Amino acid sequence: MNTKARTAMAAAGALALWLGPVEGVWAQETPDGETPRHEVRRGETLWGLAGHYLANPFRWPEIFQLNPDVVQDPHWIYPGEALRIPDGGVIPVSDRPYVRSTTTAHRGAARHGGSADLSNTVFMTRSDQFLTHTGLEVDAAARLGVVSLSDFFGASQLLDPSELGPTGTTSRVIEENPLGLSLPESATLNQDVVVHLGELSTWEGDYLQSVRWGRSIGLQGIVLESKAILKVTRVAGDSARARVIEIFGDYRVGDPVVQAADFFVDPESDVVEAASRLDGTIIAFAIENQTILGLYDEVFLDVGKQAGVRVGDEFLVFSHLEPTPETAEAADALCHLRVVRVTNGTATAVVFKIRDPGTREGNPVRLAGRISD
Repeated sequence: MNTKARTAMAAAGALALWLGPVEGVWAQETPDGETPRHEVRRGETLWGLAGHYLANPFRWPEIFQLNPDVVQDPHWIYPGEALRIPDGGVIPVSDRPYVRSTTTAHRGAARHGGSADLSNTVFMTRSDQFLTHTGLEVDAAARLGVVSLSDFFGASQLLDPSELGPTGTTSRVIEENPLGLSLPESATLNQDVVVHLGELSTWEGDYLQSVRWGRSIGLQGIVLESKAILKVTRVAGDSARARVIEIFGDYRVGDPVVQAADFFVDPESDVVEAASRLDGTIIAFAIENQTILGLYDEVFLDVGKQAGVRVGDEFLVFSHLEPTPETAEAADALCHLRVVRVTNGTATAVVFKIRDPGTREGNPVRLAGRISD
């Protein structure tokens, strides 16, 4: 497994989206004034618990930092462990922000003469049962989503630079340095950075994404690598201060910053058999010079939004040596791909099932499943 895959699987127990137990999640009753505790159950992660209790899965480090005597490695939590839950409990589902704050989404829609519809964001799709500040019962555990937050935001993209939109630049990492040492210009989790906004228009509470341009791939575009997710904490003139809340790579001073895209994959969605035919080809592997494709590795496809591809769609990969790949059966597929990011003309897909490691660039792919509405 490559470094990018390990990073995506790492923080907060593989960064899976909503890996909660079947029978539900709740904090145990505690005497007044004491911190509520949650007993870990099979399949849970810090990522999922932060989503339930703190209304934002990116806040998993707060739970980790509150439990140093219980959790030695944030990648692993074990059934039976009692975790302290940070003060503040869980806010109602209808108030939960996601990627861009509710007010920001409304402002953005207002600029285009409309009103924001937040009804189908991941935090808005579940029942209105929630943990209040006076009661400790939480809504039933949500199911595992088809595409997770880390899948979406950690994915590389292959796109034309004109598709990127307004950008800013990371200008400084805020770090105490009383001795005047020469420190690396890289940011780590929970550090603050200064962003020169440039063309960006942002507000406190917004989410930004740090990216970096990679190699060019023919006429299809340039690889855009994801480096970090930032939350804006202060805006002053043409600069903003932001906290690094998720890391996907080596995030450095000088990296471009864009507005984090809205993520509208309902965790209740299923993948159903595709009713229409759509064929494509693997343009390239996301990692340059990669020769063997493994689980969680990324590939770029030559079909995107213009062809109707959506995040969550499933493709089958066939050998180019297949006599008639267009009529090949699913059992003949070399591997199964899940689309995690889409541009106008391309899609980024992650390998989630392998039958034969013989997948190569140029192999034909066929749409097999569509994410349900």
